[in-house]
Amino acid sequence: MQVFGKSDIGLKRKSNQDCFYYAKVNENTLWAIVCDGMGGVNGGDVASNLAVKSIKDLLNNENWEEPSGTQSNIKKMLKNALKKANLEIFTNAQDSKDLAGMGTTAVLVAVTEDKIHVAHVGDSRAYLVRQGKIKQLTIDHSMVQEMIDEGEITHEEAKMHPNKNIITRALGISKDVDVDYSMKTKKPGDSIIICTDGLTNYLDQKEILEYFKSEKGEALVDGLISAANERGGADNITVVTLCE
Repeated sequence: MQVFGKSDIGLKRKSNQDCFYYAKVNENTLWAIVCDGMGGVNGGDVASNLAVKSIKDLLNNENWEEPSGTQSNIKKMLKNALKKANLEIFTNAQDSKDLAGMGTTAVLVAVTEDKIHVAHVGDSRAYLVRQGKIKQLTIDHSMVQEMIDEGEITHEEAKMHPNKNIITRALGISKDVDVDYSMKTKKPGDSIIICTDGLTNYLDQKEILEYFKSEKGEALVDGLISAANERGGADNITVVTLCE
């Protein structure tokens, strides 16, 4: 698989509080992380960068080969990476008044020869594109998602809801964090798109799929970011694609 990623400040923000990273472990294994920080003047920037650095340092020093690379161990590796990042952000926030309350979303994806692993916290998303169809692999940890789950509002109403940006879970807010994890069997031709809400606030998954059908690789990333900016660009926009 090939990986392409880009982060854009958007049109309205004065700083970019998103952060991303990806690494190829070997011919059959790669991983990527996308974070969207929040908190204070520079707290979000600090939180997202702390998360990425912590996760990068841990995963780049892990042994991904068998037996460490078994599916259950990869699950443990990804969840531990997010939990370690959570504690690091939380500890830093306790030590500085300027950083109090900072946090970040995180979507961490690892692709092995036959599996797609996803661990996440917050409302940044991962999508799977398979045989011309798109499916969201993550469930937003957000207020509007809880309202959808309770049947209080529809998906369409959620797009315009005044509380759509309020998340219910993030790295760094408390000493412990609950990390969601899922795994899918990888099929030939599968592609994954990871992004922050700077994209999904403007493009739904059907529109993302349309861009995927017409562009690939770096052009796809650039096209999605340009589309979000053309529709307002009120937030930072980060997109990472993992494609064959």
